[in-house]
Amino acid sequence: MNTIFPAIRSYFVVAMVLFLFGSLTTSCKSKGGTDPDIDPRDQYVGAYEGGEKGYQSVIAIGTLQFNPEFGPTNITVSKSSNPKEIYIESANQSLKVTAELNGENFTVIDKNSNQIFVPPNNNYTGSYKATGVFGKDQASGKLAFVLTATTETLKDGTAIRKVETYNGTKK
Repeated sequence: MNTIFPAIRSYFVVAMVLFLFGSLTTSCKSKGGTDPDIDPRDQYVGAYEGGEKGYQSVIAIGTLQFNPEFGPTNITVSKSSNPKEIYIESANQSLKVTAELNGENFTVIDKNSNQIFVPPNNNYTGSYKATGVFGKDQASGKLAFVLTATTETLKDGTAIRKVETYNGTKK
């Protein structure tokens, strides 16, 4: 009987060591791995407030630049059904676009043209491109949003350009 207990004990010790080793190696997350359950868009989703000058629009015809227009803006960012895409909306300025997210940067992918209205009654259609970035606001420390959109066209050889900027901090 004295020889059976040491043999059982040694098997028991070996089994415990294998169990512990197996538990430790399978439960640890590998370095540099990503968790497939974490969506990087989640950190950006929400409402952003731009204040009284959260929106700015500047129109130029050739070298003549009109006075900038300013206004308040509230921006809503939500997730698209596609994994790398977000929706960006601003009801104040009738902005509703889809953007592809690449890290902190994004590019609008579903809008190719826009209108440029030049008073008193001139309306031009131009090519539209917009990019933006999420980052930390230096003053408040909150997450911030900036989108810059450019609409350009030619009329009788003269360039007509509208640059719009939307910015805000997360509420």
